[in-house]
Amino acid sequence: MIRRFLKRLFLPPMVVLAAAIMFFEEWLWDHLATAMAWVARARIFRWLEARLAALPPYLAMVVFLIPGTLLLPVKIAALYLMTHGHGAAGLFTIVVAKVVGTAIVARLFTICRPALLTVGWFRWLYEAINRLKTRLYTAIQSMPAWATAVRWKNVIKARLRRSGHFTRRWKAIGQVLRRKFEKQK
Repeated sequence: MIRRFLKRLFLPPMVVLAAAIMFFEEWLWDHLATAMAWVARARIFRWLEARLAALPPYLAMVVFLIPGTLLLPVKIAALYLMTHGHGAAGLFTIVVAKVVGTAIVARLFTICRPALLTVGWFRWLYEAINRLKTRLYTAIQSMPAWATAVRWKNVIKARLRRSGHFTRRWKAIGQVLRRKFEKQK
């Protein structure tokens, strides 16, 4: 009885939290993969990506796991900073490590996915995570709070679009980056 009560009490917020984390990860993954694809247009990266795409499955897996392994000391250093009174610096370090790590892993996964999916257990894990993600999204989208959040998001996006401030800024940033990239060619 108490177990059922606690489950009904804690399950919805935990599902929402898990979905929020997954939405953020997916959003970050998609946008960073796009940004990394843009960066990868440089000749040296094209050459490197061609070599990575030709790797055998288990070597591709090693390459895919390297960024996470290399970021572990950075995250430990961030925790050290946090425990020694530098909370903001530690948090900033973790956020930067997360963004950079996600960008690199997203690109490596895009390049190595065909080889990685030939490994049976990796394919099973990949499909299991996708099934879990689908179930979680379906559960979240059936909640009334989801409909409210979508309405709020649409109102905010419409207001930002009408103001045009952020749109102009992003276009200007894109133009500057394009000019710099073209000069490097």
